[in-house]
Amino acid sequence: MKPSKKTAKNASGGVLKLVGELQCEFSFNGTNCTGICYLTERPNLDLLGLDMLDKLGIMDIPINSVCNVSCSSLDSPLLPKKTGERLLEKLKRKFASVFQNSLGHCTKMKAHLPVKPDAIPIFRPRRPVPYAALELVDQELNRLQQAGVIRPVNYSAWAAPIVVIKKANGTIRICADFSTGLNAALDVYQYPLPVPEDLFAKLNGGTCFAKIDFSDAYLQVEVDEDSRELLTINTHRGLFQYTVYHLASRPHPPSFSK
Repeated sequence: MKPSKKTAKNASGGVLKLVGELQCEFSFNGTNCTGICYLTERPNLDLLGLDMLDKLGIMDIPINSVCNVSCSSLDSPLLPKKTGERLLEKLKRKFASVFQNSLGHCTKMKAHLPVKPDAIPIFRPRRPVPYAALELVDQELNRLQQAGVIRPVNYSAWAAPIVVIKKANGTIRICADFSTGLNAALDVYQYPLPVPEDLFAKLNGGTCFAKIDFSDAYLQVEVDEDSRELLTINTHRGLFQYTVYHLASRPHPPSFSK
């Protein structure tokens, strides 16, 4: 193998890193030829150029007759049900801290909200909460306070109203409406968010996939003391400040992605 000076891109335009190239002999459907195979940093992804595909006649036949495709569904699981359940319990015991119900905490950084130099504090009045939802809102405020997500305050130059959203499981989510003033006062955090095409391209060649969902992901990243007043919400019980990331504030999605 020797280093390759070629560049390659996937179907979505992303760059594929080539680690080298090999002069090889190929045989397909009785056709023999020599050419170059380009090796990538992924163990199951090596590339042939269009010239080689043309020499081997691959361009003229259906792709399904060339590639091996394997799939599984929920109707035909890879593991028997009992085996899967035992494996799941073993993983839960081995990585107990990952599966606990309590809120996680990011120890690598504290987030900061960059305010524009000419920004003027905006204090919005609270919005009324339907009487039928008051008990649920109180329970959620208590839960967030006990988890350290919010803290009560008596004074703030900034405040945003809340929006109460009912979730599919019957509980509620309290969202701060920072579009009422704060978002326009913050500098835009510049970091490219991933797009589905790039993510799917990186999965190419994989044989085992898992679905992992962070619970309350944003609430695990603490914001610094200077930024907390900006994240003040105005509720029927008074003012509360977020001590952690909040999805509705403008810089948080790109900052969290980074």
